[in-house]
Amino acid sequence: MLRIALLFLALLALPLKAATVTNLYQAQVALPDTDRQSEQAARKQALEQVLIKVSGQSNIVENEIVAKALGSSNQYVSQFSYANRDGQRTLLLTFDRSRIRTLLTQANSTFWSELRPSVLVWLVEDANRSRNIIWDQSSNDLANRIKDDGDRRGVPVLIPIGDFEDVTAISTPDIWGGFVQPIATASQRYQPQAVLVVRARQQDNEQVTLNWQLYSGNVEQLGRNKVAPSEGRNSGETATSVAQMIDSVADILAAKYAVQLGGDTSGQLAVVVENIQSSKDFFTLERMITNLTSVAAVNAYRIQGDRVEFTVQLLSTEDVFQRELSQDSRLSAVTTPVTEQYEPAPQPEGMIRATDVSASGEPSVQPADQVNPVAGEASGVDVSDTEQLNSDAPVETKPAKQAAVFSWSDTTSAAL
Repeated sequence: MLRIALLFLALLALPLKAATVTNLYQAQVALPDTDRQSEQAARKQALEQVLIKVSGQSNIVENEIVAKALGSSNQYVSQFSYANRDGQRTLLLTFDRSRIRTLLTQANSTFWSELRPSVLVWLVEDANRSRNIIWDQSSNDLANRIKDDGDRRGVPVLIPIGDFEDVTAISTPDIWGGFVQPIATASQRYQPQAVLVVRARQQDNEQVTLNWQLYSGNVEQLGRNKVAPSEGRNSGETATSVAQMIDSVADILAAKYAVQLGGDTSGQLAVVVENIQSSKDFFTLERMITNLTSVAAVNAYRIQGDRVEFTVQLLSTEDVFQRELSQDSRLSAVTTPVTEQYEPAPQPEGMIRATDVSASGEPSVQPADQVNPVAGEASGVDVSDTEQLNSDAPVETKPAKQAAVFSWSDTTSAAL
């Protein structure tokens, strides 16, 4: 394979600018009694929680296949133990990842991977004729409930820390009035993938009214008023209102980031990425594509100068793959998708499998000693013996459909 010549230069790929949720397949539920019936009910409740987290759908139990599976929850459990939470005996369950994924595929449901957008919450509480911004260390009941419900739905929640930089960047009237520019400016330091603005009006008897706006996407676009928010209002008992708000937020984000399982897929695509300046760029990019939920397998088809072409086998649809790919800020599209099919010319022994297409559309090849797997690093990599072809070696065929051409930009890698 083409990547063999670069392997010894590889560094660990940098993660996407998102949070990794580690407890998607775990649930802890109250166990009010020790009898078998109570434990079975707890197992069913735990499986329901996990399916909601992993699918991103709060109404997943309405699916007929899922509803049937809830009746036999034991087959999905991989580990269990007993614990205590706030003096209440609980059952802690871990579910099998592959079986959960198979169930969601059978149900033609969605799947939301562990890499999830972090949500920065600007919360102003109106109570006792006073309005205050709630900071992370305030031990505020509303803020704690938002964090707990975020954990329940697998949504990484950030509460601003409230240091000097925060309090000088934003004020209570900015948040209560929904002024986008100061909210965007104050949010920049946290680099969230979504911003949730909450105005909470406390009432008597543990009642609350929550008016909220969710901005999902780039914070810079938020500052330029290019992101229209999703809005909602929840009123009633505090715990219920917060849970309903977070359910709505999670459903909105899942609709954007989760991928559809089951049904028809688009098969194999070619993805071309330009401006690969180092071996670190190459392996970072390869790992990033491999880790996409919609991708089954990735192979470097050819490397030519600073241009790399991958063949990608999909688990989901092409639209889902394109959407996932576009969410990484290091990639920018440089051309519209094209449809083309051709075979690279057979190459004699001593040639590396690296072809290119000239402006006339004819395939061209370069001798192995002229091909640089990664621009600017040829002097450090000997590729003279890399993947030579025999006279009877099979000729690879390029995938029929090319998804798009992208340009790569990784400032961290460039600095190295």
